[in-house]
Amino acid sequence: MDGSSGPGPIKKDALFYGMILAFLAFVLMLVFLGYAMIQSRASSRLAAQLVSEPTAVVQTEHWDYSKLQVVKDEFGAGMVLVPAGPFLMGSPPGEGDQDEIPQRGVYVDAFRIDLYEVTFRQYAPFVSATGAAKPVIPVLQDDPAKLMAPDQPVVAVSWTQARDYCRWLGKRLPTEAEWEKAARGDRGAKWPWGPAFGPGLANIQGEEDGYRYTAPPGSFPGGRSAYGVYDMAGNVAEWVADWYDQTYYLGAPFESPTGPTSGKHRVYRGGSWNDGPSDVRAAKRFAAAPHQTSAVIGFRCAKDATPDKAGSE
Repeated sequence: MDGSSGPGPIKKDALFYGMILAFLAFVLMLVFLGYAMIQSRASSRLAAQLVSEPTAVVQTEHWDYSKLQVVKDEFGAGMVLVPAGPFLMGSPPGEGDQDEIPQRGVYVDAFRIDLYEVTFRQYAPFVSATGAAKPVIPVLQDDPAKLMAPDQPVVAVSWTQARDYCRWLGKRLPTEAEWEKAARGDRGAKWPWGPAFGPGLANIQGEEDGYRYTAPPGSFPGGRSAYGVYDMAGNVAEWVADWYDQTYYLGAPFESPTGPTSGKHRVYRGGSWNDGPSDVRAAKRFAAAPHQTSAVIGFRCAKDATPDKAGSE
C-alpha cells in the first residue's frame, strides 16, 4: 500500500479544471463589461444627436390663399371657386392602385366646392324639412354619440341622402374629377398639402393626431389644399357623384369627365379617420353601394360656377 499523503490524480484534475473554469468566467466578465461600456457610449452619442438634431419637419407647399374667391350659402357654408383648367388626375405606375392609372391630364370646368365637410348641425335642418331619415351609425365598437356631436362631420348617410341634401340646397355632389382637382391642385400633389405625409396635417388612423374618431371640420389647417379646402385627406371619406368603374381611366374623356353612365357602386374619396397615410392620398379611389352607410363616410357639396348649368347625378 502506497503511503503517500499528496493529493491523488482525481483531486489534481478537479483543481486544474476548476482553475480553467474560473479563468474563463473572468474572461467572459471582462468581455461583458467591455460590451456594456461600448453600448453605453453608443447610447450617449445617440442621445446627444437627438438633442442636437431637431425632428425633421415635413415641408408643405406654400399655397397663396389671398386670391381665393369664397362665397357663403344661406346656411353660412363657405364655397371656394376652383377655376377652369387642366390638372393631373390619377397616379403614375408604381405609386397607386390599378384603378388610379394611367395618370393623365384632365380639363375641368370652373366650379365651387364647400370649404368644409357637412356637419351634423348643417344636416339637421334638411332632416326636419324633408322628413329624411336621421343618420344612424351602423357599426362601431364604441358609443356612436362620440361621432355625432353637432360640430362633427355628418356620417352614416348614404350616397342618395348626400345627393338629396346637396340638391335641397341648390347644389350637387362634386364629380370625381372635380373632387380630385380641389384636393390636389393643378400640379397633382400626392396629398393636398404636398408630396410627403407628416404629423398634424390630417386626421387619420390612431390617436397621435389628437382624435380617435372624427374631428370638427377645419381642425387641420396645415393640411389645406391649393384651393384652401379643408380635410380632403382623412377625417371622413366623401361621396362623389360618379359611378365606379375600375378601368374607367383607360378611356375617360379629357374634358370634364363625369364617370360611367351606370354601375353598381358609387365612388367615395379622401380616406377617413380609420385609414393610414397611403389611403388618404388625393388619387385614392373607394367604392360602395349607393344605399350603404358607414361611420367613415360623409360628404361635401359642389356647385357649377355658372348658375345656368345644372349638375346631374
